[in-house]
Parts: sequence; structure tokens; C-alpha cells
Amino acid sequence: MSPRQVGVLAAVGFLAFSEVTSGMLQSWYVPLLPEIGHRLDVSPAQLNWVLASYLLSTVICVPVLAKLGDKYGHRRMVLIVLGAVSVGTIITAVAPTFGVFLLGRIIQGTLGALLPLELAILRERAGASSGRAIGILVGCLGAGAAAGTLLVGLLGIHANLTVILFVPAVLALVSLVTIAMFVPETSSRAKGSIDWTGSALLGTGLAAFLVGISNGSNLGWTSPTVLMAIGGGLALLAAFVVMEKKISSPLVDLTLLTKGGVGFLLLLTGLFGLQFYGAATISTLYFASKPDIVGYGFGLDSMGIALAITPVPLALMVSSSLADSLARRLGTRTVLQIAALLLSIWFVGLIAFRHNLTGFISMGLIGGIGIGLFVALLPALVISRARPEDSGIAGALYNTSRTVAGATAGAVFTAIMSGMVISGSKLPSETAFLTVWSVCIGVCVLIFLLVPFLNKLGGKAYQPDVPEQLANIPVRESS
Repeated sequence: MSPRQVGVLAAVGFLAFSEVTSGMLQSWYVPLLPEIGHRLDVSPAQLNWVLASYLLSTVICVPVLAKLGDKYGHRRMVLIVLGAVSVGTIITAVAPTFGVFLLGRIIQGTLGALLPLELAILRERAGASSGRAIGILVGCLGAGAAAGTLLVGLLGIHANLTVILFVPAVLALVSLVTIAMFVPETSSRAKGSIDWTGSALLGTGLAAFLVGISNGSNLGWTSPTVLMAIGGGLALLAAFVVMEKKISSPLVDLTLLTKGGVGFLLLLTGLFGLQFYGAATISTLYFASKPDIVGYGFGLDSMGIALAITPVPLALMVSSSLADSLARRLGTRTVLQIAALLLSIWFVGLIAFRHNLTGFISMGLIGGIGIGLFVALLPALVISRARPEDSGIAGALYNTSRTVAGATAGAVFTAIMSGMVISGSKLPSETAFLTVWSVCIGVCVLIFLLVPFLNKLGGKAYQPDVPEQLANIPVRESS
């Protein structure tokens, strides 16, 4: 094995550990929400801000941090992100008030930039093997999410809340040190100044839109507050597009979207985010629902739910590591269509086995395989279509489109759950769950139908930077 190959393996390994940490942290807080509310004396409604503050911070921070990585070095920004995450995590562990706790969560929102920055590093370091390396990173992210859910459940029995909240900070610091010591910096640099005005317009516009969407079910979709937030957000995003066309050093080169094929890939990413991230909470609620009270569900406790959803990230971890090899053998379009088909089977299975716990859980294996194929191939395709100096911002667009689509779907699905309730109660009816899963099936079918247009609308890999072997993967004819 050559020294370069050894260096690539080391870089992949240490970056993979950081993605395990990232996955753990992203799943760490949900099982702890009741204890956090008790300690800080806040209501269940206020606890929604634990997740919302992180999400809003992510959509604002990720494009800026990714662009800074393109300009000043991706490894440098990875270290800054891990340092910020460590600080934010420590703040949440020692926070005396809920406001301070949310400050920590906002700082943790920088974590969303970690994957786009690391994808840019892999593109340069791994070369023709970057597709497989990206799959490994994505798989480790899923594995970390599963491990985090299980570990926090076990720690909740034996440790106090402060100790539990400190654990991700330790992992983030270990990742920071190992990457600083063993992962080299990228060499490509974006030219020009940072488009701070564009960054503000994009971040504020996305945040306002998400605030409006997220509060639609609570305040009413015709509420002036909701309409102003959604309308104002869209107006800011429109202003962002207009401005980006006029300046010489834009935050986002719009030709990357319109001519480079990234726009079509982001559409597929958004559709994927709609069905996966939007429906994730719904399935968890179904696991927890008590059949003796509402007539459906399985009545699982928090640990039971953690074990029941484990097949999804485990299958994701395996399939994402194999996605690149399958794409080389079968063609990327074929593999993406297989993924869409598997996701459709997952949701059909949830409907068919909704009264059979074993069958319901086993569907997670099928769904996890489909998810792993998607999340490994799509970011690799997006990154390969950008110039080397735009790798970070391209990854950020992938991350942001997935996040925004998932949040939008979550709000729509919440509206469905709120509108279809058991008579005389506020609990969702079984029909509400069936409706959400049916919508997800429709989205998967739409993805299946759109994937054949990948060659025509999805652009081609950036040839000067990507070896021919890798460049040909996204545009191979399906077998």
C-alpha cells in the first residue's frame, strides 16, 4: 500500500469518527427532553425550542461556514466547527436557565456544516475513491445516531443529567484533536471576498420560512404571523437570488444550479427529505401509541422505541458503504431507482404490518437500505458537479435542501395529524398515520419517475478535478 493510500485511509478513518460523534449528538437530546424540562422548569411546548433552535441555527450557519471552508481551508473550518460544538455542548450541560441552554443549542447548530466540509476534504484526498469514502462517512453518521439513542437510554438509568450532557463534548474534543493531528488541509481556494449580504439574506430567509412553516399547525395557516413569516422568508430568498446574479463573488454561483445540474439533484434531495425526515417522528409516535387506549400502535417505552428503530440506521450503515460499488456495477440511475423502490416497500409495509410488531420493525431493514443508498450517492453526485473551490458550498446546499424539505414535510404531516383526530379527543386517528405513509409512498414513486432524467438534467462531474472513472459514474447508462 502506497503512502498516499495510507494517508487516505487515515483521513477517512478520523473523519468517520467525527461523523459517528455528529450522529450521536444529533440523536442525543430527544430521549432527554423530559428530564431537561424538569430540570429547567419548562413546559412541553417550550421544549420544542430544543430542536427548533438547533434547526434554525443550522440553516443560517451551514452555508456561511461551508463558504468559509472553500475560501480558507475545509480542515480549518472543521476544527472551528468541532470547537464550537464542544463549547455549545458544555453550555447545555451546565446551563442554569432554559435561555442559556438554548444558547448552547444554537452554537451546536454549527455541527450541520461538518459533513459538507468533510465531503470537500474527501473529494480532494480520496480522488476516484471519494464516492466510497463518502458512503462510509454517511454510514458512520447513521451508526452514530443509532448508538447515541441506545447509549443515552442506558446512561439515563445509571448517570445524572449533567454527566450525560457532557459526553458529546468529550467526543467532539477527541475528534478535533485527531483531525488536527492526522488529516491534511485541502489545497483549493475560492477567490474573491465573502458575500456577507447574500449570507444574511439566505440565512434569514430560510429561518423566517421555517419559523412560519413550523408554526402553521399551532397558529393556523391563515394566521398573519405565519403568513408574514412565510411570505417574508420567500421575499428574502427571492432578493438573494436577484443579488447573487449581479455580484462578482456570490455566496452561491447560480450557474451551478441551472447549468451544472446541481439544481435537479437538490430537487431529488428535497423529495428524499420530505418522505424520510418528515415521517420519522410519525413512525416513532406510532410505536409509542397505546393500542388499549387509541386502538393502534404498540405501546413501547423509550428504550423499546430505541431498539425498534435500530434496524434503520444499521441497514443504512451497511448499504451506504456499498452504494458506490453498486453504482459502478449497475449504474447510478438504477441504484437510485432501487432505493426509491425499497423506500416505497418500507411505507407499504408500515401500512400492511401496522398491527404486527415484528413485521413493522422488520420493514426498517428495507427502508434503511434504501436510505443508505440515497444518502451515499446524492451528496457524492452534488460534490462531483462543483468546481473544487465550490465543494463546501455545494455540500451545504445539499444539506440545507434536505433540512428545509424535512422541516416543511414535518409541518405538513403535523397538520394532517392535527386534522384527523379520534372523536372527542386531540389524539390522531389511525387514518392520519395511513395518510402520511401514503403521501410518502407517492413521493417515492415520484423520485422513481424522475431518476431516469438524471443524465439529461443532472449535469456531469467537473472533469478537470474528478478522474474519468469517477466522473463517468453519475452518467452511466442503467443496466
